Amino acid sequence: MYNGLIIYSVFKRRKTSGKQQRDRALRQLGDNCPIIYALKGKEGLITDFSSIKKLNVSFKTIIKYISALEPQGYQVVISVPSTHNISHIIGKRFSKHFRSIHLKNVLRKITIQEAFNLLDREDINLEESKSLRFRIKKQYKEVGFQGFFSLKGVPTLYRDLLPPLSMNVRPQLTFTPDRILIVDDLLASGTTLETAAKIIQNLYPNAMIHAACLFSSIGLRT
Repeated sequence: MYNGLIIYSVFKRRKTSGKQQRDRALRQLGDNCPIIYALKGKEGLITDFSSIKKLNVSFKTIIKYISALEPQGYQVVISVPSTHNISHIIGKRFSKHFRSIHLKNVLRKITIQEAFNLLDREDINLEESKSLRFRIKKQYKEVGFQGFFSLKGVPTLYRDLLPPLSMNVRPQLTFTPDRILIVDDLLASGTTLETAAKIIQNLYPNAMIHAACLFSSIGLRT
């Protein structure tokens, strides 16, 4: 549970110790989840087809367990946008299992410019504002004003100030769904999935909305 939102995680990831997080020399590649970095080909980490095939065997078993917990299933599965298509692949797998509609363009990431605008509207002290602006500027130098903003690097305490998603297009459905599943690849702080759920809840206020991710932290409960 995250602020009332039910989130199913297919796999759990281990979190590094406080000492490892503080000491850069002890930091491991993959930011606490090297397998997702390997699947995305980031930080020089790689995997192969046989390993992915083994992972998929477990995925199929676990998704059956999740569906047993939700016998009513879901009518619509919505993927959270990402720089990689893993969330869309996972969303498609969930929709196939539940025989539901899969939508992948409903949400979009906010831009760096929009992140600056959000920060300007927040009532926080000067020191906090300078610190957050510095972090956003680092992303701006990499992707520009119209590049996508990422919560990575933003302290968890301030992530609620910068909701990372916005509405892209309203779903063109012939019915009003009452059970919706939002899917992402990785659960870190929970802000992204919570933001997505709020956006979809505004569209369908009477719908039951749950979330699912491929990887989450062990023991995350709020």
